[in-house]
Amino acid sequence: RPEAEPVLLLSLPRQLTNIPPYAACLGVSDDGHPLLIRLPSPDVAHILIAGATGSGKTELMRVILASLALTHRQSQLQIVLIDPKQRGLAPLAGLRHLLAPLASTPEQSLALLERCITEMERRDHEGRSTPRIIIAVDELLDLIATGGKAVEAALTRIAQRGREAGLHLLAGAQKPSSAALGSMLKANFPVRLVGRVGSVEDARVAAGVS
Repeated sequence: RPEAEPVLLLSLPRQLTNIPPYAACLGVSDDGHPLLIRLPSPDVAHILIAGATGSGKTELMRVILASLALTHRQSQLQIVLIDPKQRGLAPLAGLRHLLAPLASTPEQSLALLERCITEMERRDHEGRSTPRIIIAVDELLDLIATGGKAVEAALTRIAQRGREAGLHLLAGAQKPSSAALGSMLKANFPVRLVGRVGSVEDARVAAGVS
């Protein structure tokens, strides 16, 4: 837009008479109406937000999580926060929807992911998908670099099998290439939200085109 204008999150739900279940707010569309994305939709499930430092990745993650928390009770929605730098998602650490305290170390993160996998398998056995669990990972590439194959394998398993059990990944990364993420994990993010990047090639990588 020619001139930047602040978008107030609290005002957006008031413009809607009926918000679909598990629909998160992304901001406003070109015509000024609230822009929503519904996580359980078959073509959504997991979201990868990409962009250079300062492009607004973390802010968008916080908006998505806050909008879901505003419109859903704890009995409907639980949130998992993983933030290696303990900065981006820390403002949400006080939400009552949190399944566990914010994880920042590789050990904490792996333990929390394994807990989610156990819950996913239990739900598969019971044939249920609620309450929905949103697993938010800021600085995804840092987490994989420090957590190694075990963390990557846990994330991949959730990405492949989580939707039917009501588990959804929301991840932020600067340049999510196949080499950095692993081809199987990268392939299971149907939705890519790409902010400002350094080059056309970076944009293609972030969007999954190359």
